[in-house]
Amino acid sequence: MNSKDILLIDPFKNLLNIYRMFLEREKYRVETASNLKDASQKLSLDHYAVMITEFLPPFEETFQMIHWVKEYSPETYIIIVTNALVDDKTYEELFRIGVDDLIVKPFSLEKILVHVKKGFRSRGLVIKIQELERESPVDPIARQVEQPIFNPPYFRRYLRQELKRAKRHHHPLSLLLLETPGKAVADDPGESFYIELIRILRYNTREEDIVGRGNGGFGIVLPETDETGSQALVKRLLQLIQRHPPFQKEERLRSLVKTIYFQPFTYPEKFLIPESLRSVLEGISL
Repeated sequence: MNSKDILLIDPFKNLLNIYRMFLEREKYRVETASNLKDASQKLSLDHYAVMITEFLPPFEETFQMIHWVKEYSPETYIIIVTNALVDDKTYEELFRIGVDDLIVKPFSLEKILVHVKKGFRSRGLVIKIQELERESPVDPIARQVEQPIFNPPYFRRYLRQELKRAKRHHHPLSLLLLETPGKAVADDPGESFYIELIRILRYNTREEDIVGRGNGGFGIVLPETDETGSQALVKRLLQLIQRHPPFQKEERLRSLVKTIYFQPFTYPEKFLIPESLRSVLEGISL
């Protein structure tokens, strides 16, 4: 994607042409849309560095579009330019769902350029943070859990290292994969269900055990742990999860807890881990 892509959305084509010509003169590549349908089609095909949009009716659909853009492309800087009267509640809601800037018409073209440049600077910072997060071994959920929870690449790398070490020193190694309800908790505010679940795993395993994302759910690598030790830990964790007070307060969470189960794997027994983790076995003869 060109780093100077801008999407302009406004029902008045003469305004679109004026904005576009001015911004193209400043060496930005600009695309336009005169309604929400056209805008949504363009947004589904590409990411944009900056989106400048009128607050278009039906306003509910504009809200949905803004929310979707921030989910799909969080680095996109969203500017609303409008002559609509925006009350305090709407103003607050717009910024809550992802609007970065709001300009009231009329305004000078030089003023819009200032906000566009600000948008590119902000986008650069967001992309830098995203790159740092990708390079970090820690999963984003670790901030909320306040414990080290590792991302899938690091989790796989650590599992591979421990497998090689177990083979070299003839030690057992166990892996627990936790199957979670997935989309069933999509409406859970702040992923509180997952946060509580991971806290239980992290606070009730040893310091040398690694907890991270693996196979779509979460996994625990248990160095020097045989099948008996692995099964005992599974039993203990399930009891703690089922008896966890926050999970007992709501019927919905109690029903979710019943769907949770662990898949245990122990080396040097048959280490038939799922296909999604098979890459860690490459070059290791078990």
